[in-house]
Amino acid sequence: MSSKKLNVSKSLIYSKWAVIVLVAVVLVIYGRTVKSPTLTKTQIVLGAGIDFDVETREFEVTTQSTMVASSFGESNAQTTYNVYSANGKTVAEALDVISRKIGLNISLAHCNVLFLSNTALAIDHMQLFYPLTGMYSLPEQSMIVACAIPPKELLAKRIGSTVSSALFLQNSLSNQEGDDGMIRTTVKDFLCSSLSRSHANALPYVEVQKLESEPQNADGEVKDAFELVLSRALVTDKEKSYVLDEDLSEILSIYLSSDVTGCLNYTSDKGESIEFKVLNEDVKLSADGRTVFADIKISVDLLDVQFVDSDRMLNGADEIVQTAANELGKILQKRLLELFEKSKQLDIDFLGLQTKAYQSVGRSLEENCLSTLSFVPSVKIVVSETA
Repeated sequence: MSSKKLNVSKSLIYSKWAVIVLVAVVLVIYGRTVKSPTLTKTQIVLGAGIDFDVETREFEVTTQSTMVASSFGESNAQTTYNVYSANGKTVAEALDVISRKIGLNISLAHCNVLFLSNTALAIDHMQLFYPLTGMYSLPEQSMIVACAIPPKELLAKRIGSTVSSALFLQNSLSNQEGDDGMIRTTVKDFLCSSLSRSHANALPYVEVQKLESEPQNADGEVKDAFELVLSRALVTDKEKSYVLDEDLSEILSIYLSSDVTGCLNYTSDKGESIEFKVLNEDVKLSADGRTVFADIKISVDLLDVQFVDSDRMLNGADEIVQTAANELGKILQKRLLELFEKSKQLDIDFLGLQTKAYQSVGRSLEENCLSTLSFVPSVKIVVSETA
């Protein structure tokens, strides 16, 4: 039998492809559309805090939200910050109670700071964050912060003239304002480190101090204002935690970050004080077997010089400035070795050495082998020689 070739007209072919393209467009546009509450039914949260009571096995969740209101005919709108707290056997239950209190749906889509107590940090991290990122849209770039006081108390504090502690930390951490020695750990970074071979994290540790002099605003003196101190870091591996001092926190922030923009100070034995402004840094980690190498290069600019015997203005090319930079590099290198010894003493691998060694050794590297590793840091500070 002879077979006949079926002829399909060009118009039919074009019509077929037109239908396929139309269906694809409809699926892309409308298939991705999900039902979500309107803004008028949603409470926008700036910051949230989670505490956990070990005895009652309950979570205490606190939210700080903002509300902007103005009277009819007035151009000046007033912003208020509202703090709500609730307890629950789960985080979702506590947030649901807050939602019923305020009569609005809770959204964490604009929450850039999450405060966690030490007891909350001991909870399984995946289970802790799943409802926040999944059901309540907490961004993966939100900053995780450890507190010296319960998150509920911290969120209720008036922080200087900014009022909101969450807004202040958002500006300080996200916008890199006044970031000397501050650790930055996002939700994404936190979970990645928790699931790595090192199982450890470093977080900014927030302490609260009452302002010695009350700030002023248009209505006069502001009473009961506080300031947040961010010069220390908390290191934790869920089971254990420890608060580092300011010097060790500063070098740890340089080691862990790629965008530190603060200042570094060197004071000589003769009392000469030289301040450097950090321009950028380059941190390279490598491993050869069980030895981990850290090569850190910090580019700085001369910012200030005090108590130096000189009859002219100094610049980065002067020998005394170059010598100060070299000595400061040695000091930072020594502090990195102190961090390594502290991590072994605490058995908290916040430097991530086991993770790096695993990339070199492979599956034969046993768990919890921090004490068997070696650490070789190198710090070089390069001063801009422009006048």
